[in-house]
Amino acid sequence: MKQQSGGSLDALTGLRFLAALHVVLFHFGTPCIQGVAPEWMVQVVASGYASVGVFFLLSGFVLAYNYVDTAGRMQTPPRAFWSARVARVYPVFLLMFLLSAVPTAQGSLAANSVPVSLAKLGTAGLTTLMLLQSWVPKLALYWNPPSWSVSVEAFFYATFPGLAGRLERFRGARMTAALAGVWLLGLLPPVLYLVLRPDGPGTLNAAFGGTWLAVVKFNPLARLPEFLLGVLLGLVFVRERAAAGPRRSGAVMALAGAALLVAGFSQGSVIPYPLMHNALLAPASALLVYGLARGGGPLGQLLARPWLVHLGGASYALYLLQFPVSELVHWMERFVDLSSPTRFLAVLLALLVPASVAVHRWVETPWRTRVRRGLQPWVDGTSARPASAPVVPGA
Repeated sequence: MKQQSGGSLDALTGLRFLAALHVVLFHFGTPCIQGVAPEWMVQVVASGYASVGVFFLLSGFVLAYNYVDTAGRMQTPPRAFWSARVARVYPVFLLMFLLSAVPTAQGSLAANSVPVSLAKLGTAGLTTLMLLQSWVPKLALYWNPPSWSVSVEAFFYATFPGLAGRLERFRGARMTAALAGVWLLGLLPPVLYLVLRPDGPGTLNAAFGGTWLAVVKFNPLARLPEFLLGVLLGLVFVRERAAAGPRRSGAVMALAGAALLVAGFSQGSVIPYPLMHNALLAPASALLVYGLARGGGPLGQLLARPWLVHLGGASYALYLLQFPVSELVHWMERFVDLSSPTRFLAVLLALLVPASVAVHRWVETPWRTRVRRGLQPWVDGTSARPASAPVVPGA
């Protein structure tokens, strides 16, 4: 995270790890505590899917903090920004794509004839490699399911430089109205889904509904308001940090946001699923993120502990690696009794956490530099020049 005179945003990096772990526990941990833990705790774990929304808001906040000035203008040329984003996400994404290829192909061949399977695998593979799968409801979860959110983030990255150029006029009351407006805009798709019931009444609270629910959940346009809320908050924070005067504490704000999130998660069986999945808890996430950015008090100090920040740095790898590692654990069941959900989860986490740290260190970090170096001619605008043409410094 970028540092300024007032400190760093290490607590937000620690938050990334907790959000990624929450998603992992949602996928694999709910059976471990059912019938053992209090119902509210079961619902907190079972609502882990909603933490993806925390990632979207956090992404917008951090991008604004790192790339936007107090006037709301980009401080980095768009090509340099896009180069940095590709270098940041694609090496690990490609590795997880390759690791998921065998189980994805096995599943497809088990359910389809060879010609149909090859056609589906080719279409889904190409769409996923192009980071477009979230636009196609039936392909969003086809290849390494968590990667759908990377496709959504890719759209955010594509639009961010253009959005940043239109932020200057949002100040004071207009900024407040914009923050409220984008939140309500984020609620519009799930509310329309609940009112119109396009997939039928039986899917309103089901995690796996029909095509229209997939559109609400995965389509980048439906998730854009959560990102925009983060961008606007990031601009507010940039302006606050640039203003003269004493720094305000974010302790109460961070604790309030965390408490509201936990309270919302605990009501996952009551709140309609489409609302929980999308933007309903975005204001709580906003309080938490902004409060932590200010320092966060005791909660911020906890999340900024070095070991948690280190795990937060590996959170992207952890998030994408969870299903490939789970396939490995399933393979291990041939030799070890992992029929207990708790034992399965323990082995999964024992492999997943160190594997994600290793991928972050040996793949994500070095290949980020290599990819950015490889894209530098495109960033500089030199790739289209003839090889014999001189390159003018600064051109």
